[in-house]
Amino acid sequence: MKYLVKTKEIIIVLFLIFSFGCGSSTESRYNESANGKSHKNEEKLQEEFDISKYETKIDISDSAKPITHDIVTAWYDYPVKIDTSSDQTKITTTINGYRVRVSSTDNLNDADSLRDELYNKTNQKHIYIIFDPPFYRIEIGDFTEIFTARDLKFKLNQLGYNEARVVSERVNIYK
Repeated sequence: MKYLVKTKEIIIVLFLIFSFGCGSSTESRYNESANGKSHKNEEKLQEEFDISKYETKIDISDSAKPITHDIVTAWYDYPVKIDTSSDQTKITTTINGYRVRVSSTDNLNDADSLRDELYNKTNQKHIYIIFDPPFYRIEIGDFTEIFTARDLKFKLNQLGYNEARVVSERVNIYK
């Protein structure tokens, strides 16, 4: 019985708080312009800054610049000239050697984008995508000495390619 009286009192108090609390509004108190009144000290601000004097003018000439093969190496940031003439790309023979396998994926588009990324970050021009079903292996270089392949692996690890490892492969020897 005692609990019934207490719950009735609590319900009545909550009802009164809810009804009086929702009935009041502060809009008319703080927004006098809604009633048609405005402040006497209110001023309109005019911006006098002209941004047109600071517009950027872009001159696009019709002459195309020649494409250079200068890239920045991944390790020392010195520009490197890559010779892509036909006499430097003739394969004379293949021997047992080493390559650095950067990654392996089952998506050709991922392999192509990784090859482009590696070409831009390193001075290696021999980056291979080798299809070994069902995966595409991305490998760099034609090294005859293992320590040069390990140097490249170390540099790639420093660049964030933690899966890079030296593998034994048949490598190309160029003229």
